[in-house]
Amino acid sequence: MIKIAGMSIETLSPQDRGKQAAGFAAVDQLVQPGMKLGLGTGSTAKWAILRTAERFRSGELEGLLVVASSFDTEILCQKEGLPLRTLQDAQIDAELDLVIDGADELMTSLDCIKGGGAAQLQEKILCDASKDFILVADESKVVPHLGTRFPIPLEVHPLARLSVLKTLKHRGIQAQLRYGTGKAGPVVTDNGNFIFDLLFSAPIDAVQQETELKMITGVVEVGLFPRRARRAYIGKSDGSFLIWER
Repeated sequence: MIKIAGMSIETLSPQDRGKQAAGFAAVDQLVQPGMKLGLGTGSTAKWAILRTAERFRSGELEGLLVVASSFDTEILCQKEGLPLRTLQDAQIDAELDLVIDGADELMTSLDCIKGGGAAQLQEKILCDASKDFILVADESKVVPHLGTRFPIPLEVHPLARLSVLKTLKHRGIQAQLRYGTGKAGPVVTDNGNFIFDLLFSAPIDAVQQETELKMITGVVEVGLFPRRARRAYIGKSDGSFLIWER
């Protein structure tokens, strides 16, 4: 029975088999020794982290350096023994070779929504500092349009909570402050900000909405990632995967 980090792959749910297939495939095909690698946040990115750590411990990825996109990812990377750095470290110098990250919704164009784990600011910083941005997702994340089923996360400075909410309401955008589970009060990001979850009644232009939402004073980042990913690995419930490229 194959186990990764104590988890038996043979007993995974169909959805988790898809996530595992996508995460493993991206790491096996793209991660090379000596890379400066950014690792994303979420339930599919987790599998990419575990596979990277397995290959690093085996000696296949000598010289690898890793930058995490969130506290959650940082903790898992530390637990798995990966060599963590930050974008500010001289060895990284604010440039990554590759980022592997998940998606909450994904179109065939590779435009996607991220931020279900409230880490979209750090994820976009890593994305835009990297030569290559790769998505991993299971087939349930594939949608014809963004933002009508899964909300688009908006990271907002606490001082602007009400003013941003009023602006969104004026524009006819449905917005809800995200509340945490396991704690009292709203979700607070790694950067000390709040998250609004936005839903749209009709398909959106991701590029236009990303630009317009970021122009609202107090908005720190938007969970829309249009025209950034070069390739996506889509895991299927039978453990196989597809590759989409742009």
